[in-house]
Amino acid sequence: MSALTNYRQLFLLPGAGRFFVPAALARLGVAMQSLAILWAVQGATGSFAIAGIATGAFAITEALLAPQVARFVDSHGQASVAVFQLPVFGLAAATLVVATSLHTPAWVWLMASAVAGVSCPQIGSLAAARWRHLTDGTAQISTALALEAAVNTVTFMVGPVLVTSLSATIHPAMGLVIATGLVVVFTASLVRCRESEPPRQARGPGLVLDARLLDRALLPFPALHLLLGIYFGGTTICLTAAALYLGVAPYAGLIGAAGGVGGLLAGFVYGASSHRIGTGPAMLLGSAGLFLFCFGLSQSHGLVPLVLLSTLAGACVSPIVVPAAVKLQEAAPASLYVQAITWTGSASALGTAIAAPLIGQLVDERSAQAGYLAITGVLSLLLIVTVLLARDRRLSPVP
Repeated sequence: MSALTNYRQLFLLPGAGRFFVPAALARLGVAMQSLAILWAVQGATGSFAIAGIATGAFAITEALLAPQVARFVDSHGQASVAVFQLPVFGLAAATLVVATSLHTPAWVWLMASAVAGVSCPQIGSLAAARWRHLTDGTAQISTALALEAAVNTVTFMVGPVLVTSLSATIHPAMGLVIATGLVVVFTASLVRCRESEPPRQARGPGLVLDARLLDRALLPFPALHLLLGIYFGGTTICLTAAALYLGVAPYAGLIGAAGGVGGLLAGFVYGASSHRIGTGPAMLLGSAGLFLFCFGLSQSHGLVPLVLLSTLAGACVSPIVVPAAVKLQEAAPASLYVQAITWTGSASALGTAIAAPLIGQLVDERSAQAGYLAITGVLSLLLIVTVLLARDRRLSPVP
């Protein structure tokens, strides 16, 4: 009951309830976007190669240029940027739908996907900034960020299932239509909630990149998420390969979802009891557990160990991510916060993009266990970064 009370108190903050639901639904649209592009383009061309290139164009431009958009958000406000961002995103996605329906040249799809990636709103960053503003640095921020992590987990579990259902049963582009509608409509609703919007901040030094992002207090955070991105990208390949080898390939998604459920539950528990656990110990335990369970996956070959260890490894992610998010909001000033969060997301996406082909080649040449062993080596670096972030003293806030 006390745990539920902690979450209920969040929604007593002025404006919290009004922005939370639109933010969650907009994030569902974002979670659907990449796979929806894959379905739309593959349905039009019959080629997974072209569809993969279009999806890659979306992911790369989002990862590289979203932090630049986030800089405008910090200095001009969420609503002011959304006025320009949402029409561009909606037009790019609509162009992609029409282009696939009319079978236009491939470069039109690629350009539309790239523009959609640049202009796709970073809903997680916007919501986290609002929670930081409403909680004003109190202990409630841990609970709020745990709630955000839970929403993120749920949307990225439900989103792909929804896209597949819509695109497979109605029309290949239907998932993209629904995803785009969710993003545009509910982001517009989110930014209308002015009482929870953080105030505009002075623009930091640096022409392209805010120089303060290179401060040593902030650099460990994108490094942490880069390594976690490698873990996510690599384990997706390894789990699928292991399921295929064991003859249970149709259930690979369910096994992966079990890890997501484990992370969801762990995040809720941490959010409700963070005042008793502490950020440093939670991060260290989560990183050590992730290392050990991934190593266990590299040494096991049966279905039961695959399901059990995958679930336990998934449960270790939230005790790393949520405390890291708390530490990030302590270290980053308000004028840099949306940018700092967006950079961690870009680092995670980059890690996934790096891991997928490399681990895939290793799995092809050797085995899923070899892939898990390589990921375990990466997680040893994660332990080092976590130790740096989990030191007892508070990180010195960036000026």
